[in-house]
Amino acid sequence: MEDYLYKRMIYIGKNRIHYSEIDSTNSELKRIFATEEITEGTLLTTNFQSSGQGQRGESWESAPGANFLGTYLLNPNINPREVFVLNIIASLAVKETIAELTQSEVSIKWPNDIIVNGAKIAGILVDNKIISSKIVASFIGIGLNINQLEFSDFPRSATSIRKIIHKKVENESVIQKLNFHIQQFYSLFNLKGFETLNFLYHQNLYLKGESQFYEVETGTKKFTLQSVNKEGCLQLFNNSGEIEVFGIKEITFLK
Repeated sequence: MEDYLYKRMIYIGKNRIHYSEIDSTNSELKRIFATEEITEGTLLTTNFQSSGQGQRGESWESAPGANFLGTYLLNPNINPREVFVLNIIASLAVKETIAELTQSEVSIKWPNDIIVNGAKIAGILVDNKIISSKIVASFIGIGLNINQLEFSDFPRSATSIRKIIHKKVENESVIQKLNFHIQQFYSLFNLKGFETLNFLYHQNLYLKGESQFYEVETGTKKFTLQSVNKEGCLQLFNNSGEIEVFGIKEITFLK
């Protein structure tokens, strides 16, 4: 197993494609992948994206040149039903990068946000190309607020590394840390499998074990967040002590 991993060692971010402006890093990397052969671990970055997207089709705001906007290409050997592990890998990598730079407590908010002191600092969007029930490519899009100081009003406030530590940060130094941690957790998954990463993910899961109100199809309800299952669905205890399971578009956090 170790010989196999050594032979297919992936150098995350070594192959870099950069644009001053693009519609979306995920979209552009998918276009390139469709027309030419590119190396696993390739990172596509931009200073500004005109049509950046987050989960559920929401837009992603970023001041030109202030933040990290990038997409990584991976070719994971996983079951298409278990692609949420890619969110776990990216979430842990982004969380670790931010924690190192800010010395703050950083949480992972299901399904795709990174939170510091209740404010959103990063988001993740994973797209997969599946052919004949096999994943042939995964596109790991990440938006990480580095130096932006002002943000539009959203239901959840936003923050950046610079706002937290009160000084400007070199974008490239953040990218190098992020590359390292993507490689770290991707390699850990290939070596140890799902359970090790799942344990680390749940140690940092936002609101885990807390009783809070959520918006679901039947209205506002109080749940205690228990876990995220292997398929990426949120599992919560209701007031009767029973587990209820929700997909990404079926529940909204109110805190």
